[in-house]
Amino acid sequence: MITAMMTRWKWLYYLLAPGLCLWLAWPPIGIFVLLFVGFVPLLQQQEEWQQRNRLQWWIRLYGSLFFWNLFTTWWVWNSTVPGAITMLVLNTLFMTFPWMLYRYARKKLGDPAIYLFVVFWLTYEFLHHRWDLSWPWLTLGNGLASAPWLVQWYDITGTLGGSAFALAMNVLIWKTWKYRSRNYGLGATALLVFVWLSSVFNAWKWEKTVKPDTTVNVTICQPSYDPWTEKFARPSSEMVAEMIALSKKAVDKNTYLLVWPETSITSSIDVNYPQQHPDVSAIATLRKEFPSLQILSGADMQQVYENCTSRPNSTARPTQDPRLWWNAYNSAVLIGDRPLQYYHKNILVPGTEQMPFVQHFPWIDKLAVKLDENSISGSLGKSPAPVVFNAGKIKVAPIICYESIYGDYTGRFVKDSADVLCVITNDAWWGNTPGYKQHLAYAQLRAIEHRRWLVRSANTGISGFINPYGEIVKATNWWEKTAISAELNIDSSRKMTLYSRMGDLVWLIILSLICFLLGTAYYLRLRKVTV
Repeated sequence: MITAMMTRWKWLYYLLAPGLCLWLAWPPIGIFVLLFVGFVPLLQQQEEWQQRNRLQWWIRLYGSLFFWNLFTTWWVWNSTVPGAITMLVLNTLFMTFPWMLYRYARKKLGDPAIYLFVVFWLTYEFLHHRWDLSWPWLTLGNGLASAPWLVQWYDITGTLGGSAFALAMNVLIWKTWKYRSRNYGLGATALLVFVWLSSVFNAWKWEKTVKPDTTVNVTICQPSYDPWTEKFARPSSEMVAEMIALSKKAVDKNTYLLVWPETSITSSIDVNYPQQHPDVSAIATLRKEFPSLQILSGADMQQVYENCTSRPNSTARPTQDPRLWWNAYNSAVLIGDRPLQYYHKNILVPGTEQMPFVQHFPWIDKLAVKLDENSISGSLGKSPAPVVFNAGKIKVAPIICYESIYGDYTGRFVKDSADVLCVITNDAWWGNTPGYKQHLAYAQLRAIEHRRWLVRSANTGISGFINPYGEIVKATNWWEKTAISAELNIDSSRKMTLYSRMGDLVWLIILSLICFLLGTAYYLRLRKVTV
């Protein structure tokens, strides 16, 4: 009877178990060991359904992966309902591609195809970081963000290395269960111990290599403005004045860098005349009281194009005058000793900040999601490449919100000599949900990958300081109006990790080599059979 009941309800186990395991493994719950078994039910389902109806198998697979997406990223619903539905449907669809390839490969190769599945999934993640519908939030390696002590080797591999580790553990554990073999179980245990020892060694090696010789005092301002009713509705000058007053509570004569969150200046700064903007002038008055202070702030910016005979670029917006166009930007500015420096966010959120493939289909821009009646919609302009701010004795990477989940892109700032990573963001759109906690956890991985101090200024939190080992040394509370300070010890030699130097190119080389070797082995096998 028990066996009959288990058989009857097996479909529910296959449907829910993967999503539940992966959701519980993800931050903020963070039972990370469940990441190593999340795919085991799907591998077993594939085994049982290999010779059965392909469509029914795919529907079951899609449902399982959909629940993983839903349980872990449901909070996107709070910012945009159409965006959340589109994200859930499409991201789940894309996740089925490596599984479909595995099903086909298994039909041709049998059991050895399981190793190709690892290649297929890593290739999917690699490509999913690099197109207009990119949404790498659920990269498997991100699931280990709750255990920074275990992933100190991300400074070599990045999060794709974590994905490879999680996939290998799933395969070994599944084979242990399938074959009832102690050897595979011992293999999984040995891999886990090896990874832990590698983490300890990497952290120790970096500590011995780096010799901090520069001290920088940094202050973070967290104003906590409600983005729905306040931030984009109140006059920008009022909020800037309040942030100046709030900052003064923590800034002193030793403070060198002050960091404000994303879109702190909501009245657009003209790219051509930034110093003339009244909010910029108001912020600059802080430097009269604190002459050495450098202020990094998020800002809305715009650029006007005059005397145009046609649309100047794919993100330019029309006006009533057909010869006059303009671009909107989500930007970061540095107000300091030098003329104002700025950077426009390069990696934009699909659907709200950039419509996918708008450069090829300009009409699609009309479908952009507007978060509320006070914020701007449509595709934003962007800088063609990362820009590192020269703040005198240090160089600062202005990483804006969504960009901080891209380790490879963050590395481009480091390659351009960034000493400190500054993430400015507004996570308030999601409310008090797991979203902002996951975003913070991913910032810890960026600090490990590039071995840089990371300063995180979030409108409503959580703001804080993360050391090069991914440890949060000081942080604010959620939706707290406050300013906090910390002293950062920096190595001015700007040593770079392997991942900072090569980024995900490491994995492109590895995957290409594996595909070549597997292809060669398959060719030799066919040749042997025909002979």
